[in-house]
Amino acid sequence: MSADNYHERNIILLTGRLVLRTFGQRSKSEHLGVYLVTDQGDYLIRPAGANPFMDNPLMKLAGKTITAEGYIVDYVFLASSWKEEVEEDPHPDAAI
Repeated sequence: MSADNYHERNIILLTGRLVLRTFGQRSKSEHLGVYLVTDQGDYLIRPAGANPFMDNPLMKLAGKTITAEGYIVDYVFLASSWKEEVEEDPHPDAAI
């Protein structure tokens, strides 16, 4: 069963940092995956309804912190929406 066909969806909101890691190492499925690293755990993340064999549009946000809404199926967080979190400058008055 595809993760997208899962019908019992508990929509949640997660905030974390996107990182690139190898998924399925030493298997025929090995590829560079996008992971959402949160206080609750690390999840392979992709847009809900997106083709898992195509490029992940979240890859371009690697290294950024996002808040995403979606649901978890096994180890995959299927995001229905997301937004980049703006990190505040810890020293806004520092001289340049």
